[in-house]
Amino acid sequence: MLQNCAIILLMVIGVKNIVFALPFAFKFSHGFYHFYSTHLNPNMVIMPNVLSFTTGALMLLLAYRLYKRVKMAWVIEMVVLTISIAIQIIKWHTFTVPLIIFEILVWLILLISYKDYSRKSDPITVKWAIICALISLVVVVTNATIGLFLIRSHLKDVHDVIDSFMYTIKLLFLMDPSAVVTTSKIGKIYVESLIWLNWIGIIFSALLILKPLIVKHSHNQKDKEKVRSLVLAYGQNPMSYLALENDKKYFFGNQVEGVVAYTVAANVFVCCGDMICKKEDSETFLNEILAFCNQNDWSILLLNVTDFLKDTYKKAGFGIAKYGEDACFKLDEYTLAGGKIAKVRTAINRANKEGVTVHEYKPTVEYDALLEKELKAVSADWLEGKNMSELCFMLGSLGLEDPMDRRYFYANDASGRPVGLVVFLPFLQKDAYLADVTRYRKDAPVGVLEKIIFDSFMIMKEEGITWGSMGLSPLYNVSDNDKNTITEKLFTFVYENLNNAYGFKQLHFAKEKYAPTQWQSRYIAFSPKPFSPQLAFAIVKAQNPKGISDILLSQLKNLRLGDKHEPKNKSES
Repeated sequence: MLQNCAIILLMVIGVKNIVFALPFAFKFSHGFYHFYSTHLNPNMVIMPNVLSFTTGALMLLLAYRLYKRVKMAWVIEMVVLTISIAIQIIKWHTFTVPLIIFEILVWLILLISYKDYSRKSDPITVKWAIICALISLVVVVTNATIGLFLIRSHLKDVHDVIDSFMYTIKLLFLMDPSAVVTTSKIGKIYVESLIWLNWIGIIFSALLILKPLIVKHSHNQKDKEKVRSLVLAYGQNPMSYLALENDKKYFFGNQVEGVVAYTVAANVFVCCGDMICKKEDSETFLNEILAFCNQNDWSILLLNVTDFLKDTYKKAGFGIAKYGEDACFKLDEYTLAGGKIAKVRTAINRANKEGVTVHEYKPTVEYDALLEKELKAVSADWLEGKNMSELCFMLGSLGLEDPMDRRYFYANDASGRPVGLVVFLPFLQKDAYLADVTRYRKDAPVGVLEKIIFDSFMIMKEEGITWGSMGLSPLYNVSDNDKNTITEKLFTFVYENLNNAYGFKQLHFAKEKYAPTQWQSRYIAFSPKPFSPQLAFAIVKAQNPKGISDILLSQLKNLRLGDKHEPKNKSES
């Protein structure tokens, strides 16, 4: 709190320096000019106008970086404040005492808390900043020395190159145009332009120096192949294969073999599912992620994590909150028998009567351009009926341009036209598949999706695959014990009371009718604790880049059109 108060004072000081640098503007306000002239001797301004303006602008720039705890910002600020205090002592003024008190207070707070400013700057940009500053210094000093010598007829007391060099040093380091007495307008314009050009170079160098260390992982094919091998080897989370979608960035382990797929939203490092690594390496890998996020001043949020690494997150001090349950199917036990699955059984019977048939498309075995065109048309027809932008990050795409290990099951109507499809993603070393993307035409026969999903599961069952999944029911059954956290109670409130805005219950009912053999708990893991509005906003922003406004607009459209919420499928979750 003291550090943030000091940063606010620093911003006030910066604004003060800028205001004191602009006495020429006060002629447009006679009242303020009278106040300014009464308390200040225009000939004894604390600092020359350009120096005052530039240090003020630099302080405002530094304030934000100090808030982000950038070490280099702390170093520069301590130097700037020391110079500012020294100048004010030398040039005593009516406002000197209160201003010095403010600046010394800020200086002391920053000095005492120096260990907190540990966020490193990007070494690449620091290198270029130093090069830029040195080049700027050499070029400006050389140019100014030669320039002042060439226009010496417009200047006073400049007779040779040595005089020109000495006045250049005074001009650029004191930043006071009065250091060089001009005898014409040309001389005055040239002198002032030298100062501004010099400080443009300094400010640009400062921006580079203050750039935080942010490592951006590329999305090239080599990275994707590496991620794919890790996902197939260690991806136990149904969300693991989504790491291969193009909206992800990658953080690879340096000490151990591992990767996490992430995006940054609202200054939060948002991860898609669990870390992908060996369980015995998870603690080491998590420490690498924590160090990386600490350097960038990011909070961490892992979405839809399983029990597999929950204890690792807890041990590292993460907050854990139940986020919902996954609809899972033990395929060797799954049938259409029983009352719980009656609705699905009825829908499949209707689809059978309509002549609907299910097929698997294997693009890596036999490419079919015409079929792919039809499947894309099915997807486009489905999306056309949605008022909100297509969600991402925790949902996949068709991926037909690079299918890799995806499995495509589609349904034809009686005429042989594709009317629905489901894209399955592998996990658990291809011993399990998630029904990720579901699409159907608006005029598709009743029971198309039910038939695709059930028939697909039965084909996988015959292949010896153990598990099927229909994915997450968000916020379902998060209050399943008496020791719920505040976050879980909040999620329960949202689930029970905000269905008009999202349709959590309808989504759950759409999965429940398939009678999953297991409902497996899913969680969010976050650091630091407690769960905050920033993390809540990051969840929305990561999955819908247009943010909350897009959700609100879609609800307004629904209200205007009088739409009623219909059961939603996995692709809308």
